[in-house]
Amino acid sequence: MTKRITISVPDDVAAHLEGVGARRVSGYVTDAIRHAARREEQLRQLDEVFARTGSPQAPDRERAERFLDHVAAWKNTTRA
Repeated sequence: MTKRITISVPDDVAAHLEGVGARRVSGYVTDAIRHAARREEQLRQLDEVFARTGSPQAPDRERAERFLDHVAAWKNTTRA
């Protein structure tokens, strides 16, 4: 099931979406939102681990976040 939602975006984002092509915008935006939601969930899970084990130093946390970004990006390319 799908639901139609209307949003307003800044001009630079609109220009980028226009380059995607009118027929692909919904899929493009859906993929971007799913990626962001996965990242938020992964960071939430990390926060739970850190609450139990103690928070890592900033460089370690940044490295972990970059790793999660790479995993999510790789996962998206394997589905294409």
